[in-house]
Amino acid sequence: MTDPTTPRPSEELADQPARGPYPSPQDSPAVVAVPTPEENVPQADAALGATAAPRRSHVRTWAVGGVALVVTLAAGVVIGAAAGDGTDPAARANSSTSPAPGSAVPTTAAPTTVAPTTTAPTTSAAPSPTKTTPPPKPKPPSYKTLSERQWKLVAKNPDAHIGKTYVVFGRVTQFDAATGVDTFRANVAHRRMADKYDYQTNTLLTGLAADLDNLVEDDIFRANVTVLSAFSYDTQIGGETTVPLLQVDSIKVL
Repeated sequence: MTDPTTPRPSEELADQPARGPYPSPQDSPAVVAVPTPEENVPQADAALGATAAPRRSHVRTWAVGGVALVVTLAAGVVIGAAAGDGTDPAARANSSTSPAPGSAVPTTAAPTTVAPTTTAPTTSAAPSPTKTTPPPKPKPPSYKTLSERQWKLVAKNPDAHIGKTYVVFGRVTQFDAATGVDTFRANVAHRRMADKYDYQTNTLLTGLAADLDNLVEDDIFRANVTVLSAFSYDTQIGGETTVPLLQVDSIKVL
């Protein structure tokens, strides 16, 4: 007996739109499945009252295929990017886990012990003695012989001729305890006179005692002298006189 609520195969087919041999526009353009005659035509020998087998749905097949395609494309993009970057994905993963440069753990270097080096003392060479050149000997002064007039100019103003060297002649007039052993008075002239009373210029002469040791009163002498200055002294009669003061550099009794 047939259940009145169960649709007949002919009625089920009447409700479904007619399908042609190709899929509808809603189907995926990537894959087109050709339906078999068994999907559109019910089995003729189906038993009356039996439930018709449900029609296979193509939506799930297209959804699974689309997801697989997207995953494949995404994997290709990732591999292509890694190949273009030139970086190994494993190395990139390792670099991502390496610590940042600022967070590197400082390493403590082990102290090195270096033996102290001792420098051998250097012995400086002994300085060679420098040859010292003795200073040149002073040139001996030349003693000028004078004319009568020139000597009178010296006797008049001895201070104007200080340091000048001359040759003079004279006669000792005083050389005693009052004058001392290195100073004496004499009458001096520009040359050796014929008579001992021709020496007229009163003069005071001084020198080394050793050079004057053999000289006494009334000796006639020849002397090389240097003009020192004018000299004033008191006379025995209570007066004062100014005379030339000469330094005796050498003297010879005539």
